[in-house]
Amino acid sequence: MRAMLTTAVAVVAMTALAWVGSAKSASSEPASSPPTHPIPQSLVLEQQGTLDHLAILARRHGAVGVVAQRYMALFERHAAREREYILPPLTLLGDLTTREITQDDAWAMAMADRVRADQEVIFTEHTQLTEAANELLAAGRRAHDQAAIAFAEEAVGDSLNDMEIQEPAVLMIGTFLHSRLPATH
Repeated sequence: MRAMLTTAVAVVAMTALAWVGSAKSASSEPASSPPTHPIPQSLVLEQQGTLDHLAILARRHGAVGVVAQRYMALFERHAAREREYILPPLTLLGDLTTREITQDDAWAMAMADRVRADQEVIFTEHTQLTEAANELLAAGRRAHDQAAIAFAEEAVGDSLNDMEIQEPAVLMIGTFLHSRLPATH
């Protein structure tokens, strides 16, 4: 049991370090600098897991590898946008139900406003990710690659989760903060 706990802690620590390193080295259009606000740890782990799986698939020969490389480029660009301003407001969800809203929360309002302004761009990125996942699914089926098939099916669900739950939650946080904070922000 102790060995499993030690291994789990090491995996989490390595994942966090890898994410911090990838956030610093990401050269993506949306992010001009590393995020100044944290994102929920579960989403850090989810993004890193996606990148880890894509890295494995991208090394495959044939269509699976080619499509996985293209998917990875799209995902990295979108993940940089998420880390920059889509996901950080979600860290407030628990706090908003248990404490008073203060001016210290205004940063999330600005990020939510940016999500609202960029909805078309974000939707286009999700469309591209879904198309790439469908291509990966088709390539995986042709190659009888169960790992590619499973990843592609899960990726479509993750993209839908972003559009149906995460991004609307960020917009709700922004609306809530606008209703509670003075109009100076």
